[in-house]
Amino acid sequence: MRDVTPKGNLELFLKCLGIAIGAVAIIALLKLAFSVFMSVAGWIIPIAIVLFVYKKFFD
Repeated sequence: MRDVTPKGNLELFLKCLGIAIGAVAIIALLKLAFSVFMSVAGWIIPIAIVLFVYKKFFD
């Protein structure tokens, strides 16, 4: 059941502020993870090729 109790402006503002800070923190963590991934992404194709050649000839 929905809470219909009147809320004060300060309480609503603090709740919205908390949600905004959480959203910014999540976006910052995702940007950091993406930049770390992109810094090593150049190694993905060469490693995949080496593994492919190994599996093709030695298995």
